[in-house]
Amino acid sequence: MSTRPAFEALPLKEDHPPYSAWGLYGEHDELGSLNLLTQETVLAAKSEIETGTTISLNLPLNVPIAPMNPDRGAFKHRFIVKPFSNDDEAVVNTQSSSQWDGLRHLPYQASKTFYGGFTQDDISGPAPTTRGGVHNLARKAIAGRGVLLDFRSWANNHGIHYDAFSTYRITLDQLLKCAEEQGTEFRVGDILLIRSGWVEDYYRRSHEERLALGDRAERTFAGVENSLEIAKWHWETGFAAVAGDTNAYEAWPPERSSSLKHALHEVFLSGWGMPIGELWNMEELAAECKRRQKWSFFLTSQPLDIPGGVASPCNAMAVV
Repeated sequence: MSTRPAFEALPLKEDHPPYSAWGLYGEHDELGSLNLLTQETVLAAKSEIETGTTISLNLPLNVPIAPMNPDRGAFKHRFIVKPFSNDDEAVVNTQSSSQWDGLRHLPYQASKTFYGGFTQDDISGPAPTTRGGVHNLARKAIAGRGVLLDFRSWANNHGIHYDAFSTYRITLDQLLKCAEEQGTEFRVGDILLIRSGWVEDYYRRSHEERLALGDRAERTFAGVENSLEIAKWHWETGFAAVAGDTNAYEAWPPERSSSLKHALHEVFLSGWGMPIGELWNMEELAAECKRRQKWSFFLTSQPLDIPGGVASPCNAMAVV
């Protein structure tokens, strides 16, 4: 378990937003929970590599073909044919495919403050800074022990069936039972991956159905419930980062009347500085983990160095 302050001790100062941990790693910290990925933590994770098999955790940049948020542009790619060679150009919304939500993505909605207290004015005001930008994740370079909770497989085995494009809320009790049946134990600094079945359900649909998903009047997705007990478990277990195969990691839309009173995005990103991975492709990894009966692995991710960026393709890989 983490030796950080107890969840009940949050926020660390009375005038800080609920459940925030501002100042835990210093007043000017921009890495948040990635501070848990120490050299010792990364070195210890090397023991997870047994076969040297590498598994990509990324969807193609043009998947989904229609972004789930219609305000985000679809991936565009064009060739530049030159007399003796070829170039190409790509236009990609950093949150349209497999990606990290960085610390500039979603502030606390009540105070409009991001991790450590910076504001929208710091991002786009008359004298913008790069504070909290995704370049910090890139320059840290993410590596450590990854752990997969294959919730979709566990749910199927227990007669629980749902469409990942519905607001199915995964409870803490379900996650703990999934981990127990996998024989999975957690360590401080783990990067938690949860497979809800989004990628599986997306590829089951026809081309026309996939296009239609981007035009839904109400965007609904499966994910973990945004409850107080879920937030407490994430904090006290000591995850460095989290990622899901679904659009928001947490079930969407969040249940605003829940015990937490906030979206997990607010607490994770702006409270703890913990990156959230979304739309990761965990299908091959889940199959390999099931074959080996081992759901932990070495994980690397190299976000793009976009100074002051909001998000980035994850460029993530598991090594088993």
